[in-house]
Amino acid sequence: MQRKVALITACGGKKEDKPEVAGRLYKSARIRHLYRRSKELGVPFFILSAQYGLVPGDEVIKPYERVMNPQRCKELKKQIVKVLKDFDAIVYFRGGARKDYYDCLKEAAEEAGVEFLSFGRGNMKGIGLLPKVLREAGFGISK
Repeated sequence: MQRKVALITACGGKKEDKPEVAGRLYKSARIRHLYRRSKELGVPFFILSAQYGLVPGDEVIKPYERVMNPQRCKELKKQIVKVLKDFDAIVYFRGGARKDYYDCLKEAAEEAGVEFLSFGRGNMKGIGLLPKVLREAGFGISK
C-alpha cells in the first residue's frame, strides 16, 4: 500500500506583486521547480509560509513580508500539525532556506507523528534526487 507523502519547501523572500497561487507567487526557482515537479509526479506540494503556515501549492495567497522565527513557529504550529496529520511522511526540500523553517517543520512533524525526511542544500543542490527521496519515503512513483 502506498503511503501518503507530501513534498514541502520553505517560502521565499521575493514575490509577485499581486495574489497568485502559492506555487507561482514566489519568484524562487526552487519553489517554482518543486511546484512543477510535484504536478508531474502527482505528489501533494506545500509551502511553509511565515505568514500563512503550511499552504497548498495551488492555494491563492497575497504577497507579504514576513520571515519565520521561533515565536512565529509557535503561533503557526497548530495549523501546521493539523495539515501534517493527513500524511504518513513528509519530504522537505531545504534548499537554502533559513534553519528556522527546518526546525519549525521538524517539530511539527514530531508532534503530528509523521515521518520527516529532509534533503537539499543551497542553490538547489540535490534537487535532482527528488524522485529517489520520494520513493524512499514510500511514495509510489514511476518517473
